[in-house]
Formats: sequence, structure tokens, C-alpha cells
Amino acid sequence: MAHQCRATTHINDNIMNDFTRLVALGLISAGSLLAGCTTEGPTASRAQPKSVPDISVVIDCGECQVRPSVPEAIHKGYVAAASKAGVPIAGDTKVTLTIKDYTERGLAERSAIFVVSLLVPPVAFVLKDEIKADALADGKLVSLEYHYRVPFRGIEDVAQKLGERTFEAVDR
Repeated sequence: MAHQCRATTHINDNIMNDFTRLVALGLISAGSLLAGCTTEGPTASRAQPKSVPDISVVIDCGECQVRPSVPEAIHKGYVAAASKAGVPIAGDTKVTLTIKDYTERGLAERSAIFVVSLLVPPVAFVLKDEIKADALADGKLVSLEYHYRVPFRGIEDVAQKLGERTFEAVDR
């Protein structure tokens, strides 16, 4: 009887160790999901310009279907970044942001990825919402892009971040 209890205890210990490892892996994966957006390092402080041009968004990505709210979200991100930096937007000039590539996960796709990623965390990073664009300001062409792989972030979040990046490019 004592031998059987030791064997059962050993099996229970192995099950608990496996369970603990799975819980730890799940927590690490959840942390990775929450921090899964693209980031840049710290930027050096510099003199702010007196003003920046307003932004105009043009869609030129072939047959892609850009959601109507995306240009507005890009503009909103651009204005918010300028406001945060304390830089006014001049209405007499424009920076043209041309969307060249657009990839959007649908709501059903994001939901399915989220549910499956709870069981198999790396699945969350398979697909992404992404916008690639070219900004033309003062005769300079700058390529910009932003994406999210996190399932609960949508294309509007990507668009706002791209607006912020456009401001950063114009602000330089």
C-alpha cells in the first residue's frame, strides 16, 4: 500500500509540475500579447517647429478595400501627436500621406485568433493589421508603416499610430 501511495504522489507531483509550467507559459504569452505592438526607442529632444502642415490622406493601394474610418483615424492621430507636442497645424500647407499597402483582419478573424490563442498563444501573432504608406512633405518622401498583431487591436488603432508616426516624420 505504501508503494502505491508513493507512486500516486509522484504522478500527482508530475501533473502539478506540468500544470505549473503551462500556467507560467500562458502568463508569459499573455504578457507578450499585451506588449505585442511595434515600438521605437526613446527619441532625442530637439527644437520644435513653429507649425506643421495639415495632413491629407490618399488611398493608392490598388484594389485594396480601405475602411472609410481609416483616413479619419490617421488624421486624428496626427492632430493628437501635434497637440501633445504643442505644435500648431498650419492650414496653408499639406503633407500628403499615400496608403500603398493595407491589410486588415476582420472582426470574426480577430475573435477566432483570440480564442485559439488562449489555447495556443503563438497563434495570436500569425496575422496582423497593417498599413504601409508614403508621406510627402516639403518635397521629401518618407516611407512609414505600422502594424498590430494583438487580436484585440484593430485597424483604427493602427491608423492612429500611423498618424502619430507621420507627425514624427514631418516634425524632424
